[in-house]
Amino acid sequence: MKRISQILLFLVSSSAFSQTQFTIELKAPAFEKDSLLLAPPATSRNIISIYSLNLNADNKSVKSIGNSKGALVKIQPQDNTIGGTVPCPMPMIMMGPKEDKKGFQQSKMFFIENGNLEIQIADKNLTLMLPPDAVINNDYKKLKEYLQQADEKLRPFEQNNPADLENKEKRLKAYIKKNPESYPAFWEIIDAFSKYGFHKNYLTDLPLFSKKIKNSSCFKDFEKILILENSTNVGGNFPDIDFGPESKITKTTFSDYKITLIDYWSTSCKPCIKELPELVKLYEKYKDKGVNFISVADDKTQQRMDLANKIFKENKVTWKSYFDTTKEFTRKLNAGGYPLFIVVDRNGKILSKELGGQETLEAVIEKHLK
Repeated sequence: MKRISQILLFLVSSSAFSQTQFTIELKAPAFEKDSLLLAPPATSRNIISIYSLNLNADNKSVKSIGNSKGALVKIQPQDNTIGGTVPCPMPMIMMGPKEDKKGFQQSKMFFIENGNLEIQIADKNLTLMLPPDAVINNDYKKLKEYLQQADEKLRPFEQNNPADLENKEKRLKAYIKKNPESYPAFWEIIDAFSKYGFHKNYLTDLPLFSKKIKNSSCFKDFEKILILENSTNVGGNFPDIDFGPESKITKTTFSDYKITLIDYWSTSCKPCIKELPELVKLYEKYKDKGVNFISVADDKTQQRMDLANKIFKENKVTWKSYFDTTKEFTRKLNAGGYPLFIVVDRNGKILSKELGGQETLEAVIEKHLK
């Protein structure tokens, strides 16, 4: 019995150790009586699933939002304390209203880290002032200075020169080798994956981190995402997807066509809807040349599904479409952004997988029709 108690105590203490306990002392007199939002920076490819912000319940001016991904802080004259735990040190931003109250603005990125972090917001432009002894935030500043030249050549969520992506990955790897305890370097891989897509070397970069980082749930969750992305990336096999009764995508779905283009979209995605007429033109051009189109909408409420059907009818879409109500497409393909275009051959082999990039679709189709 004593042995069992010791094991339970070890498990409880290990679980507690894996969490980062934080307190943010926020001073923002320029936003008094307004509310500020503590939130993750923009992400894609399901990276948001790594985030978890568990708040203490002792401050009634702070409310958890977005499925415990962020916090809404009503700024008070005195106490603006945000306390709680996160799975590991993680990057966040502050968001608040513009001075003219027309829209929102955001701060530069900073890290929630263990212990007390005093943040001063100097003006209405959300200019952050961090303490000089903020260890992880200082590491982040050092890392970004080291990567500055490589970052300047890249454009987030756009097509980039492979050589520029390779250059950033090499510099990041070199930094990790010298700084294996660096959480900012770990999150830089996550950020690069989110903004620029999968790179095979990310999987070989992860083992370079310290045991402490590798034991965190953040690391394990991201590793799972990368492994899934690797298995369903170019060269992998498109998985069977079950959307519900009599609605499936299997290998036989592709067998009658030279290639199949799968378009993953949502009625909440304005670029998807705006570019749909061009997608229809592309289909009309290639439908008699052995090219099939399939659309998968990330919508599950009846109202959204009705809207999707209306949009397709207005644009005279005639190809097969599905609704990912079971979220099986999202889970099996790590589909965390729109539009996502996947090109598959007649055997179900993935030839291309791009987040965005509709402007290059015709070139991709032509390449694989040859």
